[in-house]
Amino acid sequence: MRARNTWMRLALAASPALLLGACLAPPVETPVTTVIQETDVRVEQNVKNKVDLLFVIDDSPSMMPKQNELKARFPELIKLLDDFGSKGSPAWYHIGVVSSDLGSAQSTANSNCRPGGLGGKLQSKGRAAGGTCAAPGNGLNFIDYNQLNGTNNLPAGQDLPNTFTCMASVGDTGCGFEHTLEAGFRALHDCQPDASGAYPNCTIPENKNFLRYDSILAVVFVTDEDDCSAPPDSDLFDLNKTGTYGSLLSYRCTNYGVQCGANLMPYADSGGALSDCHSAPNMSNMGPGKLYDISRYVDFFKGATSQGGVRVDPSDVILAAIDAPAAPVQSFIGNPTNYQACPAGSMVDGTKCAVLLGHSCNASSTFFGDPAVRINEFINDVNPTSTITSICAMDYTSALTSLGMKIVSKIGIACLSSPITDPTNPDCVVEDRANVDDSVVDSIESCALTGNQQPCWQYKENDKCDPVVNPINNSITQGSISIERDQSQIPPGTHARVACATIAHSGGQTNPSPPPPPGR
Repeated sequence: MRARNTWMRLALAASPALLLGACLAPPVETPVTTVIQETDVRVEQNVKNKVDLLFVIDDSPSMMPKQNELKARFPELIKLLDDFGSKGSPAWYHIGVVSSDLGSAQSTANSNCRPGGLGGKLQSKGRAAGGTCAAPGNGLNFIDYNQLNGTNNLPAGQDLPNTFTCMASVGDTGCGFEHTLEAGFRALHDCQPDASGAYPNCTIPENKNFLRYDSILAVVFVTDEDDCSAPPDSDLFDLNKTGTYGSLLSYRCTNYGVQCGANLMPYADSGGALSDCHSAPNMSNMGPGKLYDISRYVDFFKGATSQGGVRVDPSDVILAAIDAPAAPVQSFIGNPTNYQACPAGSMVDGTKCAVLLGHSCNASSTFFGDPAVRINEFINDVNPTSTITSICAMDYTSALTSLGMKIVSKIGIACLSSPITDPTNPDCVVEDRANVDDSVVDSIESCALTGNQQPCWQYKENDKCDPVVNPINNSITQGSISIERDQSQIPPGTHARVACATIAHSGGQTNPSPPPPPGR
């Protein structure tokens, strides 16, 4: 926080009765304390109006109810994006789907685990799509939805939500060893455009033209199990390795993908929840884990293209997940067909009794999930403010709404998430900063100080911003900082950083309500 004394004040909202000196009983509610805080907003210098949105969907057994809920709530996301576009900030969207099925190297491992699986290819129609489903047009395996000029590649008679439903109906017959992170990585990494928009090294031709060089990239992982991404030549899924890795069940992924403290997960009953659980390291395939080290994915999604990353500006990446909480993590001896614990002393034969991973959430017989230790660690490493929603929520509206808000917040508007202390005299610092290292390149004065001579900035109410409530007087504002200048005044290779003194509500209520009458 910048060294401004005014930003460190505490303001106590006094009761009107105290101001009038009246002899009244003290209010029941605690007075409102508001803290003057700093709110930072990054502002793109050139309006970014291309968004590539990729859904990585688990297609293993047990996922059908969760897929159906995702498809049912998808229209809420589109409504939000359309509403934002109609308010003057349209964008050009690419929307694609890949499944978590990359199979395994051993074709004998599982009838659903064919070598290579679906290979990270965009699914124009899911394997469980209805007979009336039509794929997106123009030879593309994704939805091309352009709000800028009103064009799209939707099939005749099929709207956007229904087209997404056809794509996202990936079914539940995919490999049970979910390569969730690797599928998302491969779909993008193996078909990246260069600065000219060409795809010189694309090894997945089905994915051409989806990822654009200058787009905002949003990736959503939807799964009820943790990631099990392993190298293609791994023997971890070999049916003949039960003596080495135990029963050929999903627990192999946890056993060799998660470490609690200094040890891999036990091939035994853990005796309750374990602590300090995280992805098992496997740098340079040196173990102790057998799955890809998550740095493979962190480096790609967090790094700049100059460092092998997916975006020129890593802040153009949005990650989200609908998966299970990362804790508790515990193993038990149970029947793999019904997940019921075996009687004490039962022999672990891998058929009637096996080492299983306990669910970390269980809302119903169809909405449950295993701890997503690796996925959530990866997402939080890339961006700690990413949206992670429980797969057990049973209603994914909030997950998709939060995703939509993160997307629209990237499209060139400096919306303030908290009310400004004094809109008539805003206390803000606005700077041009280098994209490479975020260093200050130049400072921009307020238009009040420059006599409206550009470049300058000013506070504006903007109906494209989320409404926020001032806790002192309950007024509603939709504040933003507008930088007034033309494109020639923008230093190349920079973004703008806005930091304003805003109000944070830290306790009590501004308008205390009387207690309810007795008996209610």
